[in-house]
Amino acid sequence: MEKKTIRSTFNERAAGYAGGQWHRVYAERLVALANLRPGQSVLDAGAGTGFATLAIARRIGPSGRVVAIDLSPGMLAEARAAVAAAELTNVEILEADATNLARFPAASFDAVICAAALLYMPVASALAEWHRLLAPGGTIGFSTMRAGSPPAGQLFRDCAAGFGLSLTDPSATLGSEDRCRAALAAAGFRDPSVIGEDIDFSSADLARAWDSNSRSPSHTAVRDLSAADRDALRRQYEDALRTRLADDPAFARAAVLYAFATK
Repeated sequence: MEKKTIRSTFNERAAGYAGGQWHRVYAERLVALANLRPGQSVLDAGAGTGFATLAIARRIGPSGRVVAIDLSPGMLAEARAAVAAAELTNVEILEADATNLARFPAASFDAVICAAALLYMPVASALAEWHRLLAPGGTIGFSTMRAGSPPAGQLFRDCAAGFGLSLTDPSATLGSEDRCRAALAAAGFRDPSVIGEDIDFSSADLARAWDSNSRSPSHTAVRDLSAADRDALRRQYEDALRTRLADDPAFARAAVLYAFATK
């Protein structure tokens, strides 16, 4: 996945991104499970609009430090506004590639947190860099989805296949407990553990499903469709989503994974 595509896609989505309630719940749950302590120095890798950043900053307190990194200046503008509104003084926000942070020496952080962003990065490179940046005994924590989740995303890819598009499931690479543990072990981390839970999407989240899926960096081929085909795909997808939700309310539930390990 090209970095310029990720940057431009999230720049376009930045203004309304914070309206997705499930993203906030997902990020805050990861931070709650990470056992962060007051006074720690924490890297928020792929910080986006700052959902995890704010939760981390509150957990580690004014004696701690959060460095929030993201490729998208549009998303970081939203994060800066959120940090200012929360009157937090222990946050530094930087536009950078979270997989290549040579500006920081080895062992710069006590913890690295990556909330729902690792699917947009080369996993092995990202984990290797975060291993370098962690102090001995430091903790890494990231969140991801099970392969095929959320169901609304898989339904989108199924509908797109009818228009000749073969869209990759972005959750596939880390989409199971075994895959998460294997990736962490390969990067040199110790004692990997994975917690599986569910998150329910609200009606407001699901109302944004077309927008979030059609504008995802993982689904850029949708942009190559003609305007007529895009409109037809949207109608088909939204009709199918309404039907599935009416038949099975659990279709609004996503299976998520929270992975942790130690350097």
